[in-house]
Amino acid sequence: MPTPHTPTAGTYQPTTLGEHLIPRHYTRWIKKTAWAVAIANIVLIISGGIVRLTGSGLGCDAWPRCTSDGSWTTTPEMGIHGMVEFGNRLLTFVLVAVTVIAFLAVLGVVFPKRLSPISFLWGLLVGARPEAYKAGGLGAWLESRGLVAPRSRYSDLFNLTLLLLWGIPVQAVVGGISVWLRLNPWMITAHYMLSALMIMLAGIYLNRVYRYFEGTAAREGLSPAGQSRGEDAYAPASAHLMRALGWIGVVLVVALMFMGTVTTGTGPHAGDAETHRHAFNPVWATRMHGTLVWVYCASVLGFFVLWKQKGWAPIFGKSLVFVLVVLGYQAVVGYTQYFNGLPIWLVEMHLIGSGIFALAASSLFERQLVLSSPAAREKAAGRVLTS
Repeated sequence: MPTPHTPTAGTYQPTTLGEHLIPRHYTRWIKKTAWAVAIANIVLIISGGIVRLTGSGLGCDAWPRCTSDGSWTTTPEMGIHGMVEFGNRLLTFVLVAVTVIAFLAVLGVVFPKRLSPISFLWGLLVGARPEAYKAGGLGAWLESRGLVAPRSRYSDLFNLTLLLLWGIPVQAVVGGISVWLRLNPWMITAHYMLSALMIMLAGIYLNRVYRYFEGTAAREGLSPAGQSRGEDAYAPASAHLMRALGWIGVVLVVALMFMGTVTTGTGPHAGDAETHRHAFNPVWATRMHGTLVWVYCASVLGFFVLWKQKGWAPIFGKSLVFVLVVLGYQAVVGYTQYFNGLPIWLVEMHLIGSGIFALAASSLFERQLVLSSPAAREKAAGRVLTS
């Protein structure tokens, strides 16, 4: 039977605005905010692409202020470039608002019992401790007195939203350093890779919201907590292959996205006419990026074959289709832009695809790594909402 603080699917109806925004049990509002965070981070990549492709990277030539003479906002003399760059900076505040809303939306589900201010601040600083913490000891004593955040069935959701929150100021600082260094291409790489990481965290968060609350656990071969789980604690047949391909996917995705930024750093779209570029051969950089993409595609197709042969979880079909469709789109756009002199509208379409690809790839390898591990499967099954 569920504990007194375990939500039951479909029974909880918020009655006030506060309960709608910070529900005590799971509602579809949490799923909506999870999607909003993912989309907002992809929009930030789109906006950053517009800044770079229009040559507006130094439209605001200082940071955190917009101008070196102390103005926080753009001025008419800065023209369209100033407006584009300042608009991109303002989108950071939109991302903050969306992420805070998502954090608050899941807070009541993660901690059904009211937290003391000290507990809440401690949780904001270091995250929620996993439920595997042993009973007794100093940690239990501190928890019993409300000095640290209590153990939670959904501590992973809290920690993921917390990482998404902490990532925003880190990303802002990296962006500011990029301006100080006059759009050094290595700093632009760091800026983009952080954005991709944020999208991947959002993808993992989405996976887990759907797994715990929206019924995808059944298609993953998991049963809700409190029900007989049979072989849920055991990994599927040839799980070592699933796990190996999951980690190979992680490495290849990071490598191909990194090489994508290096390729961009050798190309003509610098963000400002006076910004220096990488001295690498742009053709070879492009070929290396393309080769990594094809190797990753081969690993995904290999996983597809194994998925059919081994009878792995049906949900992988959805993840594989998502990844392969995005890869196909990226291939068409990427080769078209390469053979047509990198027109800015095609480069922007490729950037949009890269954000969606980060979401698709993270959804796939999160499932590969969780479902191939007996310990992770057991933990995930224990978090599935009862119906």
